[in-house]
Amino acid sequence: MQAVLPAAGRGTRMGPLTGWRPKPLVPVAGRPLLAHALDAVRPVVEGAVVVVGHRGERVRERFGHEYEGLPLTYVEQPAQRGLADALACAERAVDGPFVHLNADNVFGHGAGPTNVRRLVARRAATDADAVLLVERVSREAARRVGVVTTDDDGRVRDVVEKPDSLPPDTSGDVRPAGSPPARLVQTGCFAFTPAIFEACRAVGAGETGEVELSDAIARLAREGRVETVRLRGWRRNVNTPRDRAAVEARLSGERVRRASSDRLGR
Repeated sequence: MQAVLPAAGRGTRMGPLTGWRPKPLVPVAGRPLLAHALDAVRPVVEGAVVVVGHRGERVRERFGHEYEGLPLTYVEQPAQRGLADALACAERAVDGPFVHLNADNVFGHGAGPTNVRRLVARRAATDADAVLLVERVSREAARRVGVVTTDDDGRVRDVVEKPDSLPPDTSGDVRPAGSPPARLVQTGCFAFTPAIFEACRAVGAGETGEVELSDAIARLAREGRVETVRLRGWRRNVNTPRDRAAVEARLSGERVRRASSDRLGR
């Protein structure tokens, strides 16, 4: 099995951090952002396809054709036209079912491979066209990502990217009394069959001019079978300097706790 990692964006929201380097090379906890995504898939897949674009030659030079034993292949997205377009660029390099992970995702210690394995297992068990790694977030946060609605059996009915108004919550969760309203959203981590490529080609550009992966997944849900797996542990997209600082603080806290636990166990 392979992984596809879209890493072609300009990272305009990163401010001066991407003034002279591509977003995948922004350091997070002392390592390039793309390295964190590769660490999440490396124990599970046999090769990774990295979709590059803006200053892609810098990414190729930094990582070469292998990352800690994981073979890397590069494909080019000529223009940044959205995630569905980026994924479609990788079609010729992919053979069979695969994992898709946005290259700006950082997981907590051990959570990356754990969740990727669960996605792969769920897709194999259900023979679904797609399995989405999802999490519950606040209503405010949900407006900034792809909101997922499911039927009574837990299958995905629709995915709406950055909705103006939130659809009814159909996830079946029972919300504890006093807890804030939340919604189920996608995380940028998926297990797909090649059916996703046809869906990517079939959808058009949205109001922003980009071809949204959420639209392709929604189309796939209408025509096939799309399942979900709930996130275990934590993850965060690194899109701004604030995101970077928050992730570094959380990773640092994990390292301190692990070191303390190791000392107590001696």
